[in-house]
Amino acid sequence: MTVHLEHTVWVRAPREVVFEVARDVEHWPQLVRAYRWCRVLEREPDRLTFTMGGRIRGWPARWVAVQEREAPWRLSFRHIGGITRGMTVEWRFEPVRSGTEVILVHDFVLPWPVVGRLASDRIIGPIFLDPIARRTLQAVKEEAERRAGEGA
Repeated sequence: MTVHLEHTVWVRAPREVVFEVARDVEHWPQLVRAYRWCRVLEREPDRLTFTMGGRIRGWPARWVAVQEREAPWRLSFRHIGGITRGMTVEWRFEPVRSGTEVILVHDFVLPWPVVGRLASDRIIGPIFLDPIARRTLQAVKEEAERRAGEGA
């Protein structure tokens, strides 16, 4: 069994605006206080490798991830370094009700022998991943709605 988290939010903004806010991980430290910094390691048109760090629930955290545009309105992240190495994250953007529904999905198993599954199911998922996923999604919602309001 893996940690599988799904979060959904409705955003009062066009899909293009929401997508660009979510895609711009370099800007996330300005949106979410837990993220302290983001450094791009490699940039290609539909692929970004970056390292990010911060304090998640007071604990220092650092990871390396690859972000890819999988389809016109879908982003995927693969964590390739740090304690969350092996985690996959998917962002989907669906137009609904004069806005956009954003679905954020995390899948992760901590690859430690014996205690990995227990640690990921009982600690990493509910104590760290769930709260930061909620805050990130809320911050993307607020920023997209702010930008859409400025464009109106």
